Amino acid sequence: MKIIACISNFAIVKMLLENDQNCLQPSILGRIVKVPVGPLVRVEGTEVRIPCNVTQYDGPSEQNFDWEFSTNPAQDSKFVHVISTWDPFFMSREYQARVNNGDITLRRNSNNAVELVIGNIRPTDQGIYRCTTPSTDSVFHGNYNAVVEVKVIADGLTVTGSKAQFTSTWNLSEGDSFQLRCSASTNSSEHTHLHVSWEFKNGLAWQEILSLTHEGKFQPGPEYNERYINGDVRLDAMASDIYRLSVSQALPSDEGAYRCRVSEWVKDADGSWQKIQEKSVDVDTVVVQPTALGVFITPTNVSVTERDSLYLTCNFTTDRSGIFQAEVTWHYSESPDGPMEDAQILLSADRDSVISDSTLISLSHVDRSSYHLLIRDMSIEDSGYYFCQAALWVPQYNGSWHKVAERTSVPVPVEVITLEPNYHVFLNASKMPKFSEDPTELECRITEAQSAEANVRYTVSWYYRLPSRSEEVVKDELLATMDADWMLVVGERSKQRAQNGEIIFSKPAVDTFRLRIQWTSEADRGEYFCIISSWSKQRNNSWIKIKDVASMPVSILWSTQGRSLALSHCKSCDEND
Repeated sequence: MKIIACISNFAIVKMLLENDQNCLQPSILGRIVKVPVGPLVRVEGTEVRIPCNVTQYDGPSEQNFDWEFSTNPAQDSKFVHVISTWDPFFMSREYQARVNNGDITLRRNSNNAVELVIGNIRPTDQGIYRCTTPSTDSVFHGNYNAVVEVKVIADGLTVTGSKAQFTSTWNLSEGDSFQLRCSASTNSSEHTHLHVSWEFKNGLAWQEILSLTHEGKFQPGPEYNERYINGDVRLDAMASDIYRLSVSQALPSDEGAYRCRVSEWVKDADGSWQKIQEKSVDVDTVVVQPTALGVFITPTNVSVTERDSLYLTCNFTTDRSGIFQAEVTWHYSESPDGPMEDAQILLSADRDSVISDSTLISLSHVDRSSYHLLIRDMSIEDSGYYFCQAALWVPQYNGSWHKVAERTSVPVPVEVITLEPNYHVFLNASKMPKFSEDPTELECRITEAQSAEANVRYTVSWYYRLPSRSEEVVKDELLATMDADWMLVVGERSKQRAQNGEIIFSKPAVDTFRLRIQWTSEADRGEYFCIISSWSKQRNNSWIKIKDVASMPVSILWSTQGRSLALSHCKSCDEND
Protein backbone atom coordinates (compact mmCIF):
# COMPACT_ATOMS: atom_id res chain seq x y z
CA MET A 1 0.00 0.00 0.00
CA LYS A 2 1.40 3.41 -0.96
CA ILE A 3 0.52 6.99 -0.19
CA ILE A 4 -1.10 8.67 -3.13
CA ALA A 5 -1.46 12.32 -3.92
CA CYS A 6 -4.41 14.03 -2.33
CA ILE A 7 -7.46 14.72 -4.41
CA SER A 8 -9.53 17.01 -2.27
CA ASN A 9 -12.14 19.59 -2.74
CA PHE A 10 -11.09 23.12 -3.53
CA ALA A 11 -11.38 24.44 0.01
CA ILE A 12 -9.03 21.82 1.50
CA VAL A 13 -6.51 22.23 -1.31
CA LYS A 14 -6.56 25.98 -0.81
CA MET A 15 -6.09 25.59 2.93
CA LEU A 16 -3.13 23.28 2.49
CA LEU A 17 -1.49 25.65 0.02
CA GLU A 18 -2.02 28.65 2.26
CA ASN A 19 -0.26 26.82 5.08
CA ASP A 20 2.62 26.04 2.71
CA GLN A 21 2.01 22.30 3.08
CA ASN A 22 2.58 19.83 0.28
CA CYS A 23 0.12 16.94 0.15
CA LEU A 24 2.72 14.81 -1.52
CA GLN A 25 4.96 14.94 1.56
CA PRO A 26 2.69 13.54 4.27
CA SER A 27 5.58 12.49 6.48
CA ILE A 28 6.16 16.22 7.18
CA LEU A 29 2.50 17.19 7.53
CA GLY A 30 1.38 14.89 10.37
CA ARG A 31 -1.90 13.00 9.80
CA ILE A 32 -1.65 10.48 6.96
CA VAL A 33 -4.63 8.72 5.33
CA LYS A 34 -3.84 5.78 3.05
CA VAL A 35 -5.80 3.72 0.54
CA PRO A 36 -4.46 1.26 -2.06
CA VAL A 37 -2.82 2.47 -5.23
CA GLY A 38 -5.34 2.34 -8.03
CA PRO A 39 -6.86 1.62 -10.29
CA LEU A 40 -8.34 -1.47 -8.62
CA VAL A 41 -9.75 -3.79 -11.26
CA ARG A 42 -12.66 -5.83 -9.94
CA VAL A 43 -15.25 -8.16 -11.50
CA GLU A 44 -18.95 -7.38 -11.63
CA GLY A 45 -20.93 -9.38 -9.08
CA THR A 46 -18.00 -10.11 -6.75
CA GLU A 47 -17.25 -8.82 -3.27
CA VAL A 48 -14.84 -5.89 -3.16
CA ARG A 49 -12.91 -4.68 -0.12
CA ILE A 50 -11.16 -1.29 -0.09
CA PRO A 51 -8.98 -0.70 2.98
CA CYS A 52 -8.26 2.68 4.53
CA ASN A 53 -6.15 3.61 7.54
CA VAL A 54 -4.88 6.73 9.25
CA THR A 55 -1.62 7.30 11.15
CA GLN A 56 0.25 10.15 12.92
CA TYR A 57 -2.92 11.70 14.28
CA ASP A 58 -3.82 13.44 17.55
CA GLY A 59 -6.86 12.82 19.67
CA PRO A 60 -8.58 9.57 20.64
CA SER A 61 -7.05 6.28 19.54
CA GLU A 62 -10.23 5.18 17.71
CA GLN A 63 -10.69 7.22 14.56
CA ASN A 64 -13.78 7.58 12.41
CA PHE A 65 -14.03 7.32 8.64
CA ASP A 66 -16.37 8.65 5.95
CA TRP A 67 -16.60 7.10 2.51
CA GLU A 68 -17.75 8.99 -0.57
CA PHE A 69 -18.05 8.17 -4.25
CA SER A 70 -17.78 10.06 -7.52
CA THR A 71 -18.13 8.74 -11.03
CA ASN A 72 -15.62 11.26 -12.40
CA PRO A 73 -14.39 14.11 -10.21
CA ALA A 74 -12.22 15.40 -13.04
CA GLN A 75 -15.45 16.32 -14.83
CA ASP A 76 -16.87 18.01 -11.74
CA SER A 77 -18.89 14.96 -10.77
CA LYS A 78 -19.81 15.50 -7.16
CA PHE A 79 -18.87 13.10 -4.38
CA VAL A 80 -21.92 11.52 -2.81
CA HIS A 81 -22.00 10.09 0.71
CA VAL A 82 -21.81 6.32 0.92
CA ILE A 83 -21.29 5.26 4.55
CA SER A 84 -19.69 6.45 7.79
CA THR A 85 -18.41 4.86 10.99
CA TRP A 86 -19.84 7.60 13.23
CA ASP A 87 -22.94 9.01 11.47
CA PRO A 88 -25.73 6.46 10.76
CA PHE A 89 -27.53 9.04 8.59
CA PHE A 90 -24.46 9.90 6.55
CA MET A 91 -25.38 8.00 3.37
CA SER A 92 -27.04 9.66 0.41
CA ARG A 93 -30.50 8.53 -0.63
CA GLU A 94 -29.25 6.34 -3.50
CA TYR A 95 -27.17 4.27 -1.05
CA GLN A 96 -29.68 3.88 1.77
CA ALA A 97 -31.17 0.60 0.55
CA ARG A 98 -27.81 -1.04 -0.12
CA VAL A 99 -26.44 -0.02 3.26
CA ASN A 100 -29.57 -1.12 5.08
CA ASN A 101 -29.62 -4.58 3.48
CA GLY A 102 -25.90 -5.11 4.16
CA ASP A 103 -24.69 -5.00 0.58
CA ILE A 104 -22.42 -2.11 1.56
CA THR A 105 -20.80 -2.22 4.99
CA LEU A 106 -17.80 -0.97 6.93
CA ARG A 107 -15.57 -3.49 8.67
CA ARG A 108 -13.31 -2.06 11.35
CA ASN A 109 -9.98 -3.91 11.51
CA SER A 110 -8.41 -1.73 14.23
CA ASN A 111 -8.82 1.64 15.90
CA ASN A 112 -7.24 3.34 12.91
CA ALA A 113 -8.20 1.06 10.00
CA VAL A 114 -11.44 0.07 8.24
CA GLU A 115 -12.52 -1.67 5.04
CA LEU A 116 -15.30 -0.56 2.74
CA VAL A 117 -17.01 -3.80 1.72
CA ILE A 118 -19.25 -3.92 -1.37
CA GLY A 119 -20.84 -7.33 -1.44
CA ASN A 120 -22.04 -7.34 -5.03
CA ILE A 121 -20.28 -4.68 -7.04
CA ARG A 122 -22.09 -3.24 -10.05
CA PRO A 123 -20.89 -1.49 -13.21
CA THR A 124 -22.38 1.73 -11.77
CA ASP A 125 -19.97 1.35 -8.82
CA GLN A 126 -17.02 2.14 -11.09
CA GLY A 127 -15.40 5.43 -10.19
CA ILE A 128 -13.44 7.24 -7.48
CA TYR A 129 -13.80 6.37 -3.80
CA ARG A 130 -12.67 8.84 -1.17
CA CYS A 131 -11.87 7.94 2.40
CA THR A 132 -11.98 10.90 4.80
CA THR A 133 -11.08 11.10 8.50
CA PRO A 134 -12.74 13.86 10.52
CA SER A 135 -10.12 15.95 12.30
CA THR A 136 -9.25 15.29 15.92
CA ASP A 137 -5.90 17.05 15.69
CA SER A 138 -5.01 20.19 17.63
CA VAL A 139 -3.30 21.57 14.54
CA PHE A 140 -4.64 21.00 11.04
CA HIS A 141 -1.63 19.27 9.41
CA GLY A 142 -1.42 16.40 6.92
CA ASN A 143 -3.81 14.81 4.47
CA TYR A 144 -7.26 14.01 5.82
CA ASN A 145 -8.50 12.01 2.87
CA ALA A 146 -7.24 9.77 0.10
CA VAL A 147 -8.86 8.51 -3.08
CA VAL A 148 -8.62 5.36 -5.16
CA GLU A 149 -10.08 4.44 -8.53
CA VAL A 150 -12.11 1.25 -8.93
CA LYS A 151 -12.72 -0.25 -12.39
CA VAL A 152 -15.56 -2.76 -12.72
CA ILE A 153 -15.20 -5.23 -15.57
CA ALA A 154 -17.67 -7.77 -16.85
CA ASP A 155 -17.43 -11.41 -15.73
CA GLY A 156 -15.57 -13.14 -18.57
CA LEU A 157 -14.48 -16.28 -16.70
CA THR A 158 -15.91 -19.60 -17.90
CA VAL A 159 -15.22 -22.91 -16.12
CA THR A 160 -16.69 -26.25 -17.21
CA GLY A 161 -15.97 -29.87 -16.37
CA SER A 162 -15.33 -32.75 -18.73
CA LYS A 163 -19.07 -33.47 -18.75
CA ALA A 164 -20.18 -29.86 -18.92
CA GLN A 165 -22.53 -29.29 -15.97
CA PHE A 166 -22.94 -32.96 -15.13
CA THR A 167 -20.57 -35.02 -13.03
CA SER A 168 -19.87 -38.67 -13.77
CA THR A 169 -18.60 -41.62 -11.77
CA TRP A 170 -15.47 -43.54 -12.71
CA ASN A 171 -15.23 -47.11 -11.50
CA LEU A 172 -11.55 -48.05 -11.42
CA SER A 173 -9.46 -50.92 -10.19
CA GLU A 174 -6.63 -50.15 -7.85
CA GLY A 175 -3.54 -49.34 -9.89
CA ASP A 176 -5.46 -48.12 -12.95
CA SER A 177 -4.67 -44.74 -14.47
CA PHE A 178 -7.28 -42.02 -14.92
CA GLN A 179 -7.52 -38.53 -16.37
CA LEU A 180 -9.90 -35.68 -15.52
CA ARG A 181 -10.42 -32.54 -17.58
CA CYS A 182 -11.83 -29.10 -17.08
CA SER A 183 -12.00 -26.10 -19.38
CA ALA A 184 -11.17 -22.60 -18.11
CA SER A 185 -10.98 -19.36 -20.11
CA THR A 186 -11.58 -15.64 -19.75
CA ASN A 187 -12.42 -12.85 -22.17
CA SER A 188 -11.67 -10.11 -19.66
CA SER A 189 -11.03 -6.63 -20.98
CA GLU A 190 -8.07 -6.38 -18.61
CA HIS A 191 -4.83 -8.36 -18.64
CA THR A 192 -5.70 -11.09 -16.14
CA HIS A 193 -4.16 -14.48 -15.30
CA LEU A 194 -5.85 -17.76 -14.36
CA HIS A 195 -4.95 -19.95 -11.39
CA VAL A 196 -6.22 -23.52 -11.95
CA SER A 197 -6.42 -25.97 -9.05
CA TRP A 198 -7.54 -29.58 -8.94
CA GLU A 199 -9.05 -30.57 -5.60
CA PHE A 200 -10.23 -33.78 -3.97
CA LYS A 201 -12.65 -34.62 -1.17
CA ASN A 202 -13.45 -37.94 0.53
CA GLY A 203 -14.67 -36.37 3.76
CA LEU A 204 -15.81 -32.93 4.77
CA ALA A 205 -13.01 -30.72 3.46
CA TRP A 206 -11.51 -30.24 0.02
CA GLN A 207 -7.77 -30.69 -0.27
CA GLU A 208 -5.52 -29.43 -3.03
CA ILE A 209 -4.02 -31.99 -5.41
CA LEU A 210 -2.08 -29.86 -7.89
CA SER A 211 -2.31 -26.29 -9.16
CA LEU A 212 -0.99 -24.24 -12.05
CA THR A 213 -0.69 -20.82 -10.43
CA HIS A 214 -1.37 -17.41 -11.99
CA GLU A 215 2.41 -16.99 -12.08
CA GLY A 216 2.82 -20.12 -14.20
CA LYS A 217 4.20 -22.40 -11.46
CA PHE A 218 3.11 -25.93 -10.55
CA GLN A 219 2.17 -26.24 -6.89
CA PRO A 220 1.28 -29.66 -5.40
CA GLY A 221 -0.82 -29.98 -2.28
CA PRO A 222 0.87 -31.20 0.95
CA GLU A 223 -0.53 -34.72 0.62
CA TYR A 224 0.47 -35.02 -3.04
CA ASN A 225 4.00 -33.61 -3.06
CA GLU A 226 5.75 -37.00 -3.25
CA ARG A 227 3.40 -38.32 -5.93
CA TYR A 228 3.97 -35.15 -7.98
CA ILE A 229 7.75 -35.51 -7.68
CA ASN A 230 7.48 -39.18 -8.75
CA GLY A 231 5.39 -38.23 -11.77
CA ASP A 232 2.33 -40.14 -10.56
CA VAL A 233 0.23 -36.94 -10.53
CA ARG A 234 0.46 -34.38 -13.36
CA LEU A 235 -1.38 -31.31 -14.56
CA ASP A 236 -1.19 -30.52 -18.28
CA ALA A 237 -2.33 -27.29 -19.95
CA MET A 238 -3.65 -28.42 -23.32
CA ALA A 239 -5.14 -26.79 -26.36
CA SER A 240 -8.62 -25.27 -26.26
CA ASP A 241 -8.10 -24.07 -22.68
CA ILE A 242 -8.19 -27.64 -21.32
CA TYR A 243 -6.48 -28.40 -18.00
CA ARG A 244 -5.99 -32.14 -17.56
CA LEU A 245 -5.27 -33.91 -14.27
CA SER A 246 -3.53 -37.27 -14.84
CA VAL A 247 -3.08 -39.94 -12.14
CA SER A 248 -1.04 -42.90 -13.33
CA GLN A 249 -1.70 -45.15 -10.34
CA ALA A 250 -5.07 -45.10 -8.59
CA LEU A 251 -4.85 -45.82 -4.88
CA PRO A 252 -7.72 -46.69 -2.53
CA SER A 253 -7.21 -43.25 -0.96
CA ASP A 254 -7.99 -41.64 -4.35
CA GLU A 255 -11.65 -42.60 -4.05
CA GLY A 256 -13.84 -39.51 -3.72
CA ALA A 257 -15.09 -36.36 -5.48
CA TYR A 258 -12.95 -34.17 -7.74
CA ARG A 259 -13.45 -30.58 -8.71
CA CYS A 260 -11.66 -27.93 -10.73
CA ARG A 261 -11.30 -24.54 -9.02
CA VAL A 262 -10.26 -21.54 -11.14
CA SER A 263 -9.46 -18.06 -9.87
CA GLU A 264 -8.76 -14.93 -11.91
CA TRP A 265 -5.91 -12.65 -10.85
CA VAL A 266 -4.81 -9.19 -11.82
CA LYS A 267 -1.66 -7.25 -10.94
CA ASP A 268 -2.48 -4.03 -9.13
CA ALA A 269 -0.67 -0.77 -9.77
CA ASP A 270 1.63 -1.39 -6.79
CA GLY A 271 2.83 -4.64 -8.38
CA SER A 272 0.97 -7.01 -6.03
CA TRP A 273 -1.31 -9.77 -7.30
CA GLN A 274 -4.99 -9.59 -6.44
CA LYS A 275 -7.54 -12.38 -6.83
CA ILE A 276 -10.59 -10.77 -8.39
CA GLN A 277 -12.90 -13.78 -8.66
CA GLU A 278 -13.10 -17.55 -8.32
CA LYS A 279 -15.29 -20.30 -9.74
CA SER A 280 -15.32 -24.07 -9.36
CA VAL A 281 -17.00 -26.99 -11.06
CA ASP A 282 -17.51 -30.54 -9.84
CA VAL A 283 -15.96 -32.82 -12.42
CA ASP A 284 -16.08 -36.50 -11.48
CA THR A 285 -16.50 -38.97 -8.66
CA VAL A 286 -13.90 -41.73 -8.65
CA VAL A 287 -14.59 -45.14 -7.12
CA VAL A 288 -11.48 -47.30 -6.66
CA GLN A 289 -12.18 -51.00 -6.34
CA PRO A 290 -9.45 -52.81 -4.38
CA THR A 291 -7.78 -55.52 -6.40
CA ALA A 292 -9.47 -58.82 -5.71
CA LEU A 293 -6.90 -61.47 -4.84
CA GLY A 294 -7.58 -64.97 -3.60
CA VAL A 295 -4.78 -67.31 -2.50
CA PHE A 296 -5.20 -71.01 -1.74
CA ILE A 297 -3.04 -74.14 -1.53
CA THR A 298 -3.69 -77.53 -3.05
CA PRO A 299 -4.00 -80.13 -1.68
CA THR A 300 -5.60 -78.88 1.53
CA ASN A 301 -4.65 -81.70 3.91
CA VAL A 302 -1.47 -83.66 3.41
CA SER A 303 0.18 -86.73 4.91
CA VAL A 304 3.62 -87.69 3.70
CA THR A 305 5.87 -90.54 4.72
CA GLU A 306 9.21 -89.71 6.23
CA ARG A 307 12.00 -89.55 3.64
CA ASP A 308 9.47 -88.91 0.86
CA SER A 309 8.94 -85.56 -0.89
CA LEU A 310 6.21 -83.00 -0.24
CA TYR A 311 4.40 -81.34 -3.15
CA LEU A 312 2.20 -78.27 -2.61
CA THR A 313 0.81 -75.74 -5.10
CA CYS A 314 0.11 -72.09 -4.37
CA ASN A 315 -2.69 -70.80 -6.58
CA PHE A 316 -4.05 -67.27 -6.79
CA THR A 317 -7.01 -65.68 -8.55
CA THR A 318 -7.49 -62.00 -9.35
CA ASP A 319 -9.80 -59.70 -11.25
CA ARG A 320 -6.88 -57.67 -12.60
CA SER A 321 -6.09 -57.56 -16.26
CA GLY A 322 -3.25 -55.94 -18.10
CA ILE A 323 0.32 -55.75 -16.87
CA PHE A 324 1.10 -57.04 -13.38
CA GLN A 325 3.70 -59.24 -11.73
CA ALA A 326 3.21 -61.71 -8.91
CA GLU A 327 5.43 -62.30 -5.90
CA VAL A 328 5.06 -65.55 -3.95
CA THR A 329 6.54 -66.50 -0.58
CA TRP A 330 6.15 -69.84 1.23
CA HIS A 331 6.05 -69.93 5.04
CA TYR A 332 6.13 -72.65 7.69
CA SER A 333 4.79 -72.49 11.25
CA GLU A 334 4.32 -75.00 14.04
CA SER A 335 0.97 -73.33 14.87
CA PRO A 336 -1.90 -72.49 12.49
CA ASP A 337 -2.62 -69.15 14.15
CA GLY A 338 0.81 -67.94 15.22
CA PRO A 339 1.95 -64.38 14.40
CA MET A 340 3.20 -63.85 10.86
CA GLU A 341 6.55 -62.49 11.99
CA ASP A 342 7.28 -65.74 13.85
CA ALA A 343 6.72 -67.93 10.79
CA GLN A 344 9.73 -69.36 9.00
CA ILE A 345 10.26 -68.25 5.39
CA LEU A 346 11.02 -71.29 3.26
CA LEU A 347 11.69 -69.56 -0.06
CA SER A 348 10.18 -67.01 -2.43
CA ALA A 349 9.90 -65.90 -6.02
CA ASP A 350 10.02 -62.14 -6.59
CA ARG A 351 8.16 -60.28 -9.31
CA ASP A 352 11.05 -60.90 -11.70
CA SER A 353 10.60 -64.67 -11.10
CA VAL A 354 13.94 -64.91 -9.31
CA ILE A 355 13.61 -67.94 -7.04
CA SER A 356 15.73 -68.48 -3.94
CA ASP A 357 16.16 -72.25 -4.27
CA SER A 358 17.89 -74.40 -1.67
CA THR A 359 19.25 -77.96 -1.77
CA LEU A 360 16.14 -79.62 -0.37
CA ILE A 361 13.48 -77.00 -1.25
CA SER A 362 12.61 -75.72 -4.70
CA LEU A 363 9.89 -73.64 -6.29
CA SER A 364 8.70 -73.87 -9.86
CA HIS A 365 6.51 -71.42 -11.76
CA VAL A 366 3.85 -73.52 -13.48
CA ASP A 367 1.80 -70.71 -15.02
CA ARG A 368 0.90 -67.11 -14.29
CA SER A 369 -1.12 -68.02 -11.22
CA SER A 370 0.39 -71.28 -9.90
CA TYR A 371 3.64 -72.01 -8.07
CA HIS A 372 4.76 -75.54 -7.04
CA LEU A 373 6.64 -76.11 -3.80
CA LEU A 374 8.83 -79.22 -3.53
CA ILE A 375 10.50 -80.30 -0.28
CA ARG A 376 12.68 -83.39 -0.54
CA ASP A 377 13.52 -85.89 2.17
CA MET A 378 10.77 -84.94 4.62
CA SER A 379 11.42 -85.59 8.30
CA ILE A 380 9.29 -85.60 11.43
CA GLU A 381 10.37 -82.08 12.28
CA ASP A 382 8.75 -80.89 9.03
CA SER A 383 5.28 -81.65 10.39
CA GLY A 384 3.34 -78.41 10.84
CA TYR A 385 1.45 -75.78 8.88
CA TYR A 386 2.39 -74.43 5.47
CA PHE A 387 0.95 -71.27 3.96
CA CYS A 388 1.54 -69.15 0.90
CA GLN A 389 1.63 -65.36 0.63
CA ALA A 390 1.06 -63.73 -2.76
CA ALA A 391 1.40 -60.07 -3.78
CA LEU A 392 0.53 -58.33 -7.05
CA TRP A 393 2.59 -55.44 -8.41
CA VAL A 394 1.77 -53.05 -11.26
CA PRO A 395 4.13 -50.65 -13.09
CA GLN A 396 3.99 -46.94 -12.34
CA TYR A 397 4.44 -43.93 -14.59
CA ASN A 398 8.06 -43.39 -13.52
CA GLY A 399 9.06 -47.02 -14.12
CA SER A 400 8.82 -48.14 -10.50
CA TRP A 401 6.38 -50.79 -9.22
CA HIS A 402 3.46 -50.44 -6.83
CA LYS A 403 1.96 -53.24 -4.74
CA VAL A 404 -1.81 -53.28 -5.28
CA ALA A 405 -2.78 -56.38 -3.32
CA GLU A 406 -1.36 -58.92 -0.89
CA ARG A 407 -3.10 -61.96 0.60
CA THR A 408 -2.12 -65.02 2.63
CA SER A 409 -3.64 -68.47 2.19
CA VAL A 410 -5.25 -70.54 4.90
CA PRO A 411 -2.54 -72.70 6.53
CA VAL A 412 -2.45 -76.28 5.26
CA PRO A 413 -1.60 -78.95 7.86
CA VAL A 414 1.12 -81.38 6.84
CA GLU A 415 1.72 -84.57 8.84
CA VAL A 416 4.94 -86.48 8.36
CA ILE A 417 4.36 -90.16 9.10
CA THR A 418 7.30 -92.02 10.55
CA LEU A 419 8.14 -95.52 9.34
CA GLU A 420 8.47 -97.25 12.70
CA PRO A 421 10.85 -100.21 12.71
CA ASN A 422 9.16 -103.48 13.60
CA TYR A 423 11.01 -105.39 16.34
CA HIS A 424 10.52 -107.29 19.62
CA VAL A 425 12.52 -107.28 22.85
CA PHE A 426 13.51 -110.37 24.80
CA LEU A 427 15.10 -110.28 28.25
CA ASN A 428 16.71 -113.35 29.80
CA ALA A 429 19.03 -114.07 32.72
CA SER A 430 22.24 -115.56 31.38
CA LYS A 431 23.45 -115.84 35.01
CA MET A 432 20.90 -116.29 37.78
CA PRO A 433 22.16 -116.07 41.42
CA LYS A 434 21.51 -119.06 43.67
CA PHE A 435 22.84 -117.42 46.75
CA SER A 436 23.61 -113.91 47.94
CA GLU A 437 26.89 -112.55 46.59
CA ASP A 438 26.50 -114.60 43.42
CA PRO A 439 26.72 -112.68 40.11
CA THR A 440 23.64 -111.74 38.11
CA GLU A 441 23.72 -111.13 34.35
CA LEU A 442 20.78 -110.01 32.23
CA GLU A 443 20.72 -109.73 28.43
CA CYS A 444 18.24 -107.48 26.63
CA ARG A 445 18.07 -108.52 22.99
CA ILE A 446 16.34 -107.11 19.91
CA THR A 447 14.55 -109.88 18.03
CA GLU A 448 12.64 -110.20 14.80
CA ALA A 449 13.90 -106.83 13.67
CA GLN A 450 13.59 -105.85 10.04
CA SER A 451 16.76 -104.79 8.25
CA ALA A 452 17.85 -101.65 10.06
CA GLU A 453 18.39 -98.54 7.96
CA ALA A 454 21.45 -96.38 8.40
CA ASN A 455 19.33 -93.59 9.84
CA VAL A 456 17.87 -95.75 12.68
CA ARG A 457 19.66 -96.71 15.88
CA TYR A 458 18.64 -98.46 19.11
CA THR A 459 19.30 -97.65 22.75
CA VAL A 460 18.35 -99.32 26.02
CA SER A 461 16.93 -98.30 29.39
CA TRP A 462 17.16 -100.61 32.45
CA TYR A 463 14.55 -100.64 35.22
CA TYR A 464 14.16 -102.32 38.60
CA ARG A 465 10.91 -103.04 40.45
CA LEU A 466 10.46 -104.30 44.01
CA PRO A 467 8.56 -107.56 44.37
CA SER A 468 4.90 -106.78 44.83
CA ARG A 469 3.12 -108.60 47.70
CA SER A 470 -0.13 -106.69 47.43
CA GLU A 471 -2.18 -104.71 44.94
CA GLU A 472 -0.41 -101.48 45.77
CA VAL A 473 1.28 -99.66 42.90
CA VAL A 474 5.01 -100.23 42.80
CA LYS A 475 7.26 -97.52 41.40
CA ASP A 476 9.79 -98.46 38.74
CA GLU A 477 13.32 -97.25 39.40
CA LEU A 478 15.60 -96.29 36.55
CA LEU A 479 18.96 -98.02 36.76
CA ALA A 480 20.49 -96.60 33.60
CA THR A 481 19.51 -95.26 30.19
CA MET A 482 21.22 -94.44 26.92
CA ASP A 483 20.60 -91.31 24.86
CA ALA A 484 20.58 -91.19 21.06
CA ASP A 485 24.37 -90.91 21.01
CA TRP A 486 24.73 -94.10 23.13
CA MET A 487 25.90 -92.09 26.11
CA LEU A 488 24.99 -93.90 29.35
CA VAL A 489 23.26 -92.02 32.14
CA VAL A 490 23.14 -94.00 35.41
CA GLY A 491 20.23 -93.63 37.85
CA GLU A 492 20.58 -92.75 41.52
CA ARG A 493 19.99 -96.34 42.69
CA SER A 494 22.99 -97.74 40.86
CA LYS A 495 25.25 -94.70 40.43
CA GLN A 496 27.68 -95.43 43.28
CA ARG A 497 27.90 -99.18 42.60
CA ALA A 498 28.50 -98.50 38.87
CA GLN A 499 31.33 -96.15 39.75
CA ASN A 500 32.82 -98.88 41.99
CA GLY A 501 32.54 -101.46 39.21
CA GLU A 502 29.94 -103.53 41.09
CA ILE A 503 27.34 -103.01 38.33
CA ILE A 504 28.40 -103.09 34.68
CA PHE A 505 26.30 -101.91 31.71
CA SER A 506 27.57 -103.02 28.31
CA LYS A 507 26.64 -103.44 24.65
CA PRO A 508 28.34 -106.60 23.42
CA ALA A 509 26.53 -106.64 20.05
CA VAL A 510 24.45 -104.40 17.82
CA ASP A 511 21.27 -106.06 18.98
CA THR A 512 22.27 -106.93 22.55
CA PHE A 513 22.59 -104.94 25.77
CA ARG A 514 23.86 -106.45 29.03
CA LEU A 515 23.45 -105.68 32.73
CA ARG A 516 25.81 -107.48 35.17
CA ILE A 517 25.75 -107.30 38.98
CA GLN A 518 29.05 -108.61 40.25
CA TRP A 519 27.87 -109.46 43.77
CA THR A 520 24.11 -109.70 44.09
CA SER A 521 22.77 -108.55 47.44
CA GLU A 522 19.48 -108.95 49.21
CA ALA A 523 18.60 -105.40 48.07
CA ASP A 524 18.88 -106.54 44.45
CA ARG A 525 16.05 -109.03 44.79
CA GLY A 526 13.12 -108.03 42.58
CA GLU A 527 12.00 -107.71 38.98
CA TYR A 528 14.06 -106.32 36.13
CA PHE A 529 12.98 -105.25 32.66
CA CYS A 530 14.45 -103.33 29.74
CA ILE A 531 13.08 -100.94 27.13
CA ILE A 532 14.61 -100.71 23.66
CA SER A 533 14.13 -97.30 21.99
CA SER A 534 14.50 -96.71 18.26
CA TRP A 535 15.71 -93.35 17.00
CA SER A 536 15.47 -91.70 13.56
CA LYS A 537 18.18 -89.41 12.23
CA GLN A 538 16.99 -86.05 10.90
CA ARG A 539 18.37 -83.81 8.14
CA ASN A 540 20.16 -81.63 10.67
CA ASN A 541 21.86 -84.76 12.08
CA SER A 542 19.76 -84.68 15.23
CA TRP A 543 17.91 -87.76 16.48
CA ILE A 544 14.22 -88.13 17.26
CA LYS A 545 12.85 -91.06 19.28
CA ILE A 546 10.18 -92.84 17.27
CA LYS A 547 9.37 -96.01 19.25
CA ASP A 548 9.77 -97.74 22.63
CA VAL A 549 9.38 -101.52 23.11
CA ALA A 550 9.52 -103.01 26.63
CA SER A 551 10.52 -106.55 27.56
CA MET A 552 8.71 -108.89 29.91
CA PRO A 553 10.14 -108.62 33.47
CA VAL A 554 12.59 -111.15 34.86
CA SER A 555 12.56 -111.93 38.59
CA ILE A 556 15.85 -112.21 40.45
CA LEU A 557 15.10 -114.29 43.55
CA TRP A 558 16.74 -117.18 45.43
CA SER A 559 15.93 -119.37 48.40
CA THR A 560 17.31 -118.03 51.64
CA GLN A 561 16.36 -121.31 53.47
CA GLY A 562 18.73 -123.50 51.46
CA ARG A 563 21.60 -121.18 52.17
CA SER A 564 20.86 -121.25 55.90
CA LEU A 565 20.79 -125.06 56.04
CA ALA A 566 24.02 -125.33 54.14
CA LEU A 567 25.75 -122.98 56.52
CA SER A 568 24.49 -124.94 59.53
CA HIS A 569 25.66 -128.23 58.02
CA CYS A 570 29.13 -126.87 57.40
CA LYS A 571 29.36 -125.61 60.95
CA SER A 572 28.53 -129.04 62.43
CA CYS A 573 31.07 -130.62 60.14
CA ASP A 574 33.75 -128.32 61.50
CA GLU A 575 32.85 -129.16 65.09
CA ASN A 576 33.05 -132.90 64.39
CA ASP A 577 36.40 -132.37 62.79
